[in-house]
Parts: sequence; structure tokens; C-alpha cells
Amino acid sequence: MSNDRRIEFLARAIVNRLEDRGLVEFGDAEAGISVVIKTLEENFAAAEAIEQEARQRLTSASPRGREPSESDLREEMRRIAEERGYIL
Repeated sequence: MSNDRRIEFLARAIVNRLEDRGLVEFGDAEAGISVVIKTLEENFAAAEAIEQEARQRLTSASPRGREPSESDLREEMRRIAEERGYIL
């Protein structure tokens, strides 16, 4: 399944869940799904950019330019997200 299909599937699930719980009512469910898709795409892109920056920072700080450990990467991503006002 492609990433676009996964995002669409997730957006539909979110919209359905919100409507089922009575938290939101969309007059046009497809319009609501489009808004959620756009939001998810933007957030996934931000998370990817944060991960790339964290990898670059850690790799350039490493004496031999080797790949960072997963825990170091997560910690650096958390720091970058905090600097930018994001919640991961």
C-alpha cells in the first residue's frame, strides 16, 4: 500500500471516529477527509524534516560520521521538535 493510500485510509478512520463520537459533524465527509489528509501530510513532512536534521547533526558530530543509535536519534529529534515548537 502506498503512503498516499495509507494517509487517506488514516484520514478516513479519523473522520469516522470523530463523527461516531459526536465530536465533529462534517456536512461533507469528503471535505473533512481532505482537511485531515492535508494536515497529516504536513505533519509527516515536518517529522521527516526533523529526523533528517537530527541525523545530519548527529552524523556531523560523530568523529567518523557513523550512523547514530536509535535512542540518540530519538533524543535529538525531541530536542529539534522542542526548538521548533512541535510535539512528536
